[in-house]
Amino acid sequence: MKNRYNIQRPEGEWEGLTLDEIRYARALTETRILITREMLSARAHAIFNGNASGTGPRSFMGRMLSSLSWLDYGLILLRVGSKIRSIMRKNKR
Repeated sequence: MKNRYNIQRPEGEWEGLTLDEIRYARALTETRILITREMLSARAHAIFNGNASGTGPRSFMGRMLSSLSWLDYGLILLRVGSKIRSIMRKNKR
């Protein structure tokens, strides 16, 4: 399509990406996200089963994680969250 307006661009200006390049970039990004999700899922599964390095049943962390229930995890999350929220409030002032 011919440019109707007489606008002069500086030389060497980036003209953008083609539709195929955008689709390729999106496909790469989606693939990276899926791979990362799978890796995180595998790591979480290994940690909760006590198979991860450093969290085995004989290690200190493994014994600690196996002794906590979901309620304990929730209470820890609430306590840490309230601390973070109070810090964020102080920073806003």
